[in-house]
Amino acid sequence: MSKNSSVALITGIAGFCGSYLAELLAAEGRRVVGLDASGEGGQRLRGLGLDVVVHQADLTDALGLRALIAEVQPDQVYHLAALTNPAAPYRRLYEVNVYGTIHLLEALAAAAPAAALLLAGSSAQYGPTRPEENPIGEGQEFRPITQYAVTKATQDLLGGMAAAAGQRVVRARSFNIIGPRQGAQFASAAFARQIAEIEQGSRPPVIEVGNLAAVRDFVDVRDVARAYVAALTAGRPGQVYNVCSGVGRSVQSLLDRLLALSRVQPIEVRPVAERMQPADVPAQVGSYARLAADAGWRPRIPWEQSLQDLLDYWRAAV
Repeated sequence: MSKNSSVALITGIAGFCGSYLAELLAAEGRRVVGLDASGEGGQRLRGLGLDVVVHQADLTDALGLRALIAEVQPDQVYHLAALTNPAAPYRRLYEVNVYGTIHLLEALAAAAPAAALLLAGSSAQYGPTRPEENPIGEGQEFRPITQYAVTKATQDLLGGMAAAAGQRVVRARSFNIIGPRQGAQFASAAFARQIAEIEQGSRPPVIEVGNLAAVRDFVDVRDVARAYVAALTAGRPGQVYNVCSGVGRSVQSLLDRLLALSRVQPIEVRPVAERMQPADVPAQVGSYARLAADAGWRPRIPWEQSLQDLLDYWRAAV
C-alpha cells in the first residue's frame, strides 16, 4: 500500500506531540485523521496550517470509538491521547488512560485488525532509579510513584498483552519532551513563558521555580514525532522503545540556558513551594540504542535550538 492511500489516525492530535506528528505524516503524503476530546482540535490545527479531518471523540465511549474505527479504517494508529495532570481525579485518570486504551485495543481488534498501533508511554513509568541503572534500558523495572505513572505503566502492559495475542502493537516510552507549542504546565515552558512576559514588561524580573536539582533526559518534540513514525514503520512488532536524547541535564542547566537567551538582565530566580513536585525522581536518563538499532532513529535537533525555539514560541504567544 502506498503512503498516499494509507490512513494514519492520531488520538490526541491537537496536543503538543500530536500536532507535530500530524505535520510529519501529512508531509509524507499520508491521509491524517485525528481524534480530539475537546472539539476544538480542528480549529487549532487549521491555525497551524494543517487541513486534516478531526473527529470529536471520547475514549471512554467504547461503542462510539468502535464505530469511528470502522468508519475510518486506519492502517496506522498513534495513541497519544492521555490525561497528564497529576491533580486530575484518580478515577478520571484511569477511565481515560487505562480504559480508553482498552476500548481502543478492542475497537481495532474488531473493526481494523490489520492496523498497526503505537502506544505513547512515558519515562514516568520507570520512576526512581539508582545511579548505576542510568542510562535506562527498556528492561528496567517499573517503579511508578504517581497515579499518572501507574496508568501509563498499565497501558504499556496492556499493549504488551495485545501484542502477544497477535495485534500489531509497538510501545514507545518518551522521556522529558521539550520544544515550541509546549504548555506552560511543564517546567521548561513555564520558565520560557515567564521570561517572555518579563521581556514584554507584563511581569517583574523574577522567575518562580520548583526543584532545579533534578536531572532529566530532554528530547525535542520534533524528534519525538520522528521516533514514533520510525518505531511503528521500521521497528519490530511487539517491541518497546525508549525515545530520549541519552544525555542527562539538570533543570538548573535548562533554566540557566533560557536565562542566558533572555533580553532582560538580571532576572531573579525565586523558589516557591507550590511549584515543588510532591513526588520527584532525582535523576533519570534513557538509552535509545534499541530504536537506533531497529529503526535507525537518533535525535537530530540540538539542545540549544530546542530552547531557543521554545523561548521564541512563548515570545510570540504572550
